[in-house]
Amino acid sequence: MNSIRVGRGILQALKLFVSSSDVAVSRARAQKNKIKSLIGLFMAVASWSLPALAQGINEVGLVIGGIVTPSQTLSPGASLIGPIGTVLPNRDITFDPSLTLGAEYDRAFVLRRKFAIDGGVDFLASPFDVKLSQQSPNAIGQYAFIFLTPHVRVKFHPDGVFAPWLSFGGGYARFLEKSPTAAPSFKPGTNTGTFVFGGGVDTRTVIQLFKIPIGFRVEVRDFYSGLPNYNQKVTGNLQNNLAFTGGLLIKRITFDDSFRVSDNPGSLPSMTASAFPDTNPLTDLNPSSMSAIPC
Repeated sequence: MNSIRVGRGILQALKLFVSSSDVAVSRARAQKNKIKSLIGLFMAVASWSLPALAQGINEVGLVIGGIVTPSQTLSPGASLIGPIGTVLPNRDITFDPSLTLGAEYDRAFVLRRKFAIDGGVDFLASPFDVKLSQQSPNAIGQYAFIFLTPHVRVKFHPDGVFAPWLSFGGGYARFLEKSPTAAPSFKPGTNTGTFVFGGGVDTRTVIQLFKIPIGFRVEVRDFYSGLPNYNQKVTGNLQNNLAFTGGLLIKRITFDDSFRVSDNPGSLPSMTASAFPDTNPLTDLNPSSMSAIPC
């Protein structure tokens, strides 16, 4: 039931994000509502991932960082205009770096001493919009994004002090553009796909909070996606979204019958006394049962 409630919260947050451009409110209020919805979605994804920790060997990462988008070149015939209506000489659309928040969930499918293979999902979003470096009335001034991508992660020396890894996957991308002032009929909102690949380093457990082992993660990922609607044609059909993030990593944990947390998934669960009857198989052997054993 908890998963159903959280799932409804995620859907409601996504709906609010997608439909935020249709609400007739001031720009400041719309920005505030969008930030609230993204933070709510971020927390909902993180909360939805946590109950799965009690079902096997898992990891949850909570990261923050920045995203960098390379420039796009305008197609022949397309141009940007300045505030007074003159054509700008610049033929490139450039972007400012932007803050990004993410949540990551992984579940181990193969676990060895030298490597581990995990499957999971990445969630990445922009609490603040990615802004174009040069504003133009006939092009969007900024856009927000959401990436939701299942992935496979290959980690080397998972129990080491530092565990490097590589990941790849693909999934859903959503862009929400700001309407250009010179294009009143512009319809914001672009749904597309994305590939993701990258690498990073995880640390061994650094602190324990309520007996939950927590380490750190530093990573670089490229979400290679379709384009937002710039209201201007560009030469490319795809764009790189380079995310440089880092943060906390709720480490690989297992739960045995007594619900004891262990941060060493490579070892077998400990045998607790409560798991066995308080008997001795040698001294408590019933002699009368010996005759029932065939010779």
